[in-house]
Amino acid sequence: MVFGAIKGSIMIRAIMVAALLLGGATGPLRVVGAAFANEPVPDPIWLTVDSGADLVLSRPTFWDGACHPLGVTVTVTQPPAHGTVSVVAGMNTANPNPRFGSPGPCGGTQIMGKRVVYRSEPGFHGTDYVVYHYVSERGHKAEAHVNITVR
Repeated sequence: MVFGAIKGSIMIRAIMVAALLLGGATGPLRVVGAAFANEPVPDPIWLTVDSGADLVLSRPTFWDGACHPLGVTVTVTQPPAHGTVSVVAGMNTANPNPRFGSPGPCGGTQIMGKRVVYRSEPGFHGTDYVVYHYVSERGHKAEAHVNITVR
C-alpha cells in the first residue's frame, strides 16, 4: 500500500505522474511496479511544446544520504514518430519536499542526474507520443507514457 491506495490503482499512477512532472524521481522512489510486467500502464502525461523546441520530459535524479549521485538508466521503449528523444546527463535540483522518500540534507542542492529531452522534427505540428522508463542502480523504477502536442 502507498498512501492508502492498493497496488495498480489510479492513486499510484497519479503519484507516479506527479513525481515525473515535479522533476523526476528524488531520493528513494517508493512507487512502481505499476508499469511493469503484467501491471496496468500508467495514465499518459500530456505536454505542449513549440515545433523544433526542446521539451524536458523528466529529470530522473537519485542520491544517497551524503548527496552523492546514484546511477540511473533511461530506456526509450517507444520512440516518437515525429521527433527525437535524447537522454543527457545534467545537474538537477534535488526537490526539498520530495513526494517520495526524504531529501535529507540534499534538498535544494544540485545533483548530477539525467534529463529526458524531446525535440520535434523541424516544421512538424500535431501530436507525438513517447514511452520511456528508468531504473536506478538500487532498482527503483518508473515508466512514463507522454502525449506531446507540438504547435
